[in-house]
Amino acid sequence: MNMIKIHVALLLILLNNSISAQTWEKINSVFPLSDTLLQNTTVNFSNKDLGWIITSGSSKSGVQSIKLLKTKNQGLEWQLESDVTDFSSFSHTTSSFNENNIWFMGQTGDLVFSSDKGEKWDTSRITYDDLSTSGWFFTSLYFFNEKNGIALNNFRWSTTDGGYSWNKVGDTISFFPNPTDLFFINDSIGWMVSNISDVFDVGSIAKTTDGGKNWHYQDKRAPLLYGVYFINTLKGFAVGNTNSICKTIDGGISWERNPLPGGTFWCIEFLDSLNGWIGGKGKILRTTDGGDTWETEIDSIGSDFKQMIMLKENKVVYAMGKDWNGYSHTLLRSDLSNISSVANEEDNLPEQFLLFDNYPNPFNPSTTISYYIPTTTYVILKIYNILGKEIATLVKKEQSSGKYKVKFEANDLPTGIYFYQIKTNKYVQSKKMLLLR
Repeated sequence: MNMIKIHVALLLILLNNSISAQTWEKINSVFPLSDTLLQNTTVNFSNKDLGWIITSGSSKSGVQSIKLLKTKNQGLEWQLESDVTDFSSFSHTTSSFNENNIWFMGQTGDLVFSSDKGEKWDTSRITYDDLSTSGWFFTSLYFFNEKNGIALNNFRWSTTDGGYSWNKVGDTISFFPNPTDLFFINDSIGWMVSNISDVFDVGSIAKTTDGGKNWHYQDKRAPLLYGVYFINTLKGFAVGNTNSICKTIDGGISWERNPLPGGTFWCIEFLDSLNGWIGGKGKILRTTDGGDTWETEIDSIGSDFKQMIMLKENKVVYAMGKDWNGYSHTLLRSDLSNISSVANEEDNLPEQFLLFDNYPNPFNPSTTISYYIPTTTYVILKIYNILGKEIATLVKKEQSSGKYKVKFEANDLPTGIYFYQIKTNKYVQSKKMLLLR
């Protein structure tokens, strides 16, 4: 039952400039004789001590089973909670809202969930309303609170009763292929990523501003993506099957790719606005500067770290990997209590409307106009000539809080001074720009 420490040389530069060593511990878990982990295993923790595992598949002797296991001592010892014999598979996803509420969902829409720290477990199943929505595996699950949640299987499903019943949600994207991860920064704004798009060998990114009811694509030519995380409504990251990380600082309007130490990466989590981790194929990466740079913290372990459970209040993170032999698993734990707390970067976002200078200026034939809105509002952005005549309407719709960029094309306009004006129900501002041919 001892923990074998994997010593890591990486030094953490903390906010208060103190320096201490980061250590991951490999947990040598002990299981009842007949309840070892099977091929498909998903883990979640309510706090640093209390956790659960759903494991399914066939044993080496060929016996098929699905089991729910429980630990009370940080994963050192596990006991059988129940056999989930009436469900077909539990291999994909989990969600938790607080210490009491936890959900596990299988790829065919089967659910096991508890609202009292696992003292009692309920079950349900998402049923398909027509053949067009069947046959797609559920891959992502997220709960906003104890009652309201969303599940994805190429279509969107919602629950308002904690998971007992589900309804298919109609939206602007009727079919989003193979969503691999889902992240919400608040009850309205969220992103999902995929390892499939409308062409071969690329992934995609989509965003919602109404809690998952409607989505719009932000990138249909992204790398094959498996994990997404946003620090605030503007700054986010996506990782996948590439030697780079996708980063945005404008809420996903534009994405840049920054290099990473090679390999496939599956998941990403942050403790605060500076400290974050990426789980990958045999390795774990770490940032201490908000994702500007990443260093290898764990390397050359024969396991794919596809899950990270970040317990921010307890300052503990767990990483679960499926070993390359196809049967065993590796569970790592790291104590983050030596990391000084950092204020959430969301608190530092401006509270006022901002209209930025266009770039380039002078321009020919196009320029980019950027603006920031602190709350959801109806936005109108128009272009006028020097006589006050309206030339173009670039934006006319409701937008959520965030920074936006709009490109203005002036291919058919003569040289001269033009004005761009942003208008909301609380804010109006205009700026001058010069078209110079």
